[in-house]
Amino acid sequence: MSRRTVASIFSGLAVLVSACSPVTSTAALVDDLPLGDDGWYGMAMQRPLAMPNLVLTDTEGETYDLRVETAERPTLLFFGFASCPDICPVHLAVLAQAMEQATIDSDEIAVVFVSTDPERDTPELMGQYLANFNPGFVGLTGDIELVKVAMRALELPEPTYTEPDENGFYTVGHPSAVIAFDRDGQARRLYPFGTRRAHWVNDLPLLIEGDAR
Repeated sequence: MSRRTVASIFSGLAVLVSACSPVTSTAALVDDLPLGDDGWYGMAMQRPLAMPNLVLTDTEGETYDLRVETAERPTLLFFGFASCPDICPVHLAVLAQAMEQATIDSDEIAVVFVSTDPERDTPELMGQYLANFNPGFVGLTGDIELVKVAMRALELPEPTYTEPDENGFYTVGHPSAVIAFDRDGQARRLYPFGTRRAHWVNDLPLLIEGDAR
């Protein structure tokens, strides 16, 4: 698959939606993200978008101001939920493995996972969930209306929710891409579902070096 083909598939953030199910996901999957002529696997945003003004609660129960806490650090932002059966754990696991392989920690690049399911995703649950991947990952939960405002600011579709089954279980449709922000808090690169460890290992040092444009 050529990079132009991939870019046409993901020409708008609004199409990057994961409708998670207990078995699989209907999210678009990139089988092999091609290396761009610029040396990046992550796709350049058509135009930069500012880090949203979002204040939620972290896994320690403390207030977390996204702009303040990630200032002057490249940041990877992902919206999802802890009960997600496929997209979220795959993204988080691959990213954690890549950071370990590239010997990069959360002091160098922030990884922030924002819940689209705050009814179930308590700070404690988010902490337990993210500890399975990397204890340095930041988990945020709180008012879903604030989350929706942040998603709209990033031109992302709002989450959708299925009807609960007989056991009360439901799934959440959410954007399936990870957004990379530079040190100035500008969204510069997009990583769709299917981004592999090798892709991250290539791009993470570039993000830290600060040339995400």
